[in-house]
Amino acid sequence: LVGVFDPKVLEQGIPDEAYKPLTGDNKTVCNSLKKENATYRKASKGSSGGLQGSLNLGGTQPSRQSQNRLHEIEAMPEDSLAESTAKQEAYASWLQEAGSDPEQLAADLYTAAFFLPKTAETRACVPTTEHLLKLQLGKPLENEVLIQAVIQASRDFRFFHWHLSFGEVMERGGFDCVLGNPPWERLKLQEKEFFAARSEAIATAPNKSARERLIKALSAEGASESEQALVKEFELAKRETEGSGEFIRGSKRFALTAVGDLNTYALFAEHFLMLISPSGRAGLIVPTGIATDNSTRAYFEEICSKNSLVSLISFENEAFIFREVHHSFKFCAITLCADKAREAAAQLCFYIRHFEQMGQPDRCFSLTAEDIMLLNPNTLTCPVFRSQMDAELTRQIYKRVPVMIDERNPDSGNPWGIRFHTRLFHMAEDSHLFCEETDEGLSPLYEAKMLHLYDHRWATYRDEGIVSEITDDDKSDPSLTATPRYWVSSHELENRLKSQGWTREWLLGWRDITNSIAIRTVIPGLLPRTAVGHKFPLLFPGDEFVSLTPLLLGCLSSLVCDYCTRQKVGGNNMQLFIVRQIPVLPPLSYTDNDIAFIHPRVLELTYTSHDLKPWAQDLGYDGPPFRFDPERRALLRAELDAYYAHLYGLTRDELRYILDPSDLMGPDYPSETFRVLKTNEQRQFGEYRTQRLVLEAWDRLFGSNT
Repeated sequence: LVGVFDPKVLEQGIPDEAYKPLTGDNKTVCNSLKKENATYRKASKGSSGGLQGSLNLGGTQPSRQSQNRLHEIEAMPEDSLAESTAKQEAYASWLQEAGSDPEQLAADLYTAAFFLPKTAETRACVPTTEHLLKLQLGKPLENEVLIQAVIQASRDFRFFHWHLSFGEVMERGGFDCVLGNPPWERLKLQEKEFFAARSEAIATAPNKSARERLIKALSAEGASESEQALVKEFELAKRETEGSGEFIRGSKRFALTAVGDLNTYALFAEHFLMLISPSGRAGLIVPTGIATDNSTRAYFEEICSKNSLVSLISFENEAFIFREVHHSFKFCAITLCADKAREAAAQLCFYIRHFEQMGQPDRCFSLTAEDIMLLNPNTLTCPVFRSQMDAELTRQIYKRVPVMIDERNPDSGNPWGIRFHTRLFHMAEDSHLFCEETDEGLSPLYEAKMLHLYDHRWATYRDEGIVSEITDDDKSDPSLTATPRYWVSSHELENRLKSQGWTREWLLGWRDITNSIAIRTVIPGLLPRTAVGHKFPLLFPGDEFVSLTPLLLGCLSSLVCDYCTRQKVGGNNMQLFIVRQIPVLPPLSYTDNDIAFIHPRVLELTYTSHDLKPWAQDLGYDGPPFRFDPERRALLRAELDAYYAHLYGLTRDELRYILDPSDLMGPDYPSETFRVLKTNEQRQFGEYRTQRLVLEAWDRLFGSNT
């Protein structure tokens, strides 16, 4: 990953980002080098030959003598021990002499600028565009100390310049076949991991400050040679990690994946795409997040929009295909091509646990770039389907119902006028504001685990900080409120809510912690105007739609909405980019009859205690709270689920499929939707009660033949 890939970058000079301070660097020296470099880069662009100069970086003569010698070494036989030894010695000799090759030195100069120490003592050893320009114009570099520092950096940090090591291949346009299982790790030096096999005391230190004290002691006066050597090894490794990160970002070589915390698997995925020829193929094994995560959205958009994605087969590590990886971790075998004329849709398959499942046609489906744009228009990330039926049914739903917020259409893409606030109170960063006992002027701090569907009194804190569910009998008391673990200043709460422009005496949000196989994936919640932790992000509809909020809450709480969302959640968080791309019926799509049906049912399900009286009043209701009756609540929810399925444009059989794929497709069909809900209800009620109630509600409302 670290090195020059396309020699054309040398024509632009060394990037100014190469002089960003690393650990141990002097900021003043770095700024001085950056200004000096910028001056020469600007001046060089006005020269007649540019930075290309007389080196002729795009040619083959005569500056590639070193590379020709490398090809000769590669062609040397190694059938015997003597031949193998001779080849190794020739290669070692080539490495020693490589620094004298102008092209090699030019590429090393460019790369080493990111890595070399930048202090008052080492400033003369740091290359700038001035040195690169001199080299390319055929002028001698008289600073031997700088040259040796650059050559040493190339060896220490293992620079690899593809246009030199594989010059002939790059000139032909790339490789015909590239295969690999690149490393899956963040580009960040972890002290505990580094010292795990080197110093048990440091590796097992209780915290970061303790580790830093022990590391510092290794270089103190009186430290042994081995301890000092260990410190130097650690400092070199740290500089390699930091320098690699700055090179990857600053060189602009990884335009798609050099974002946020760098992960090597994503960088290699982009690199593989660069390596293949127009008629070539690349195959690699990487985490499935390459297709589903927001951080790699630019990469996935690129390979889809250019039809570079041939296939993606995603595995769950249930059978421990990778022994050192957690059994639930998702990874994929992805195939890429660079054929711009290719028009075939990508073939995809997810949730594979055993190799023989790959051949089951019902598990596989195809998606075009247009399909992905329909399903995830904001991120263009890949939805995750268990079966061909899931892909087709979800595609049909999205053709009828738009996403909650379509970022492509700023004027009409947010029909509910929704704003978000994802961290009213952060449970860690704002902990200094929390009180463990209530008092005048304090408001309760609700946490996401205290709420559930249509129930803001789902759970409460009891003695010793233990959270437990509130019984249905207790909820029949409308004066009962949940007890939080913490309280916060009401004044602080009001300041934060007013800064969001929200004046209503109730809040709407959702539980952030979730997954695609839980009882429910989307768990929206309504609660009084109170403090909430960051695991319960807030959603504010536009003022003109406040009276229609029951329609929005009912939609988000429906089984169909949950089903569609399950195809998007690959991890354990309901992140904002997922929520924005949930298919949500816009307010103008509801008729008066729809409102008359939904409005009173959502009100009855939510208004079960006095603390939500302002919510009821905003909806035009001045009566007492509704009785918390579990049987009636199950019936109301079933009627809403059936009604929303109809609004989403489903047939009865499609609703049956969403409730339980095996009921429609047979027990061997490779999909599941609400398996945990079904299992829990069979255990509790002796039947899959939700399925029965929802289908009975459908038959009452729309007839059994629709």
